[in-house]
Amino acid sequence: MSNEDISKEELTKERTPLELLKWVEGKLGQIESTEEGERTIRLHIGLAKQLMEEVYPLAIFGCRKFGDTDQILMQPVISNRSYDAVVTDVRSKPASQSYVEITQSLEGENDYLRRLVLQEQGIVFGHGDVTKKGTKKTGLQVSVKPNVNSGDIAGNELNRIVDAAKRKAGRDYPTNTSLIIVFDDDRFFQRHIDDAILDAFFRKCILPLDLRFSTLYLVGWKNVFREFSLVKRNYPL
Repeated sequence: MSNEDISKEELTKERTPLELLKWVEGKLGQIESTEEGERTIRLHIGLAKQLMEEVYPLAIFGCRKFGDTDQILMQPVISNRSYDAVVTDVRSKPASQSYVEITQSLEGENDYLRRLVLQEQGIVFGHGDVTKKGTKKTGLQVSVKPNVNSGDIAGNELNRIVDAAKRKAGRDYPTNTSLIIVFDDDRFFQRHIDDAILDAFFRKCILPLDLRFSTLYLVGWKNVFREFSLVKRNYPL
């Protein structure tokens, strides 16, 4: 993929939620139409990393939170600032701005290794133990053993959500900044975790953390969307 396939200027352009989602989906289709581009997206190379890990989740969040409206403008931020996007609300005068920080419930290196197997073999088990032998210099060999215990899969995903939240704990952010945690709400997760369980999980495992945000959003890649205030107050247990 050439450097011209994704530019910082188009990544950070201000768009409505639906415009942003349509742009991301169109850009992915364009890039993945070639083998080199497909590899770039799968391995999150260059600005594809920001596209897949920040801008795409932002677009999904925006459409689920605000729907199809031209009164909300979302602008991704590619910099060293303590937030990943600016959201401008023009529904009232004067317009107001808020900020969002985006993270994902990833497996660390194993997430990359799964994507590497997908690139090399065209298919990979989404769950299970990842085994790595060797290095990039000596020759890297990766295998993924499947795990079909749906209860374990759902529980592991909840643990990764907590880990993602902990990575953002104890840090200061601008006033009116929200945290978005994107996670894998596949059929195994949704088979065991409903909204009531997810709400109880938030109260027990996430609310006690030192998260200095106004709001937390749990956003599944498929369809789960939950919003929680992080203002410390007495939640029912």
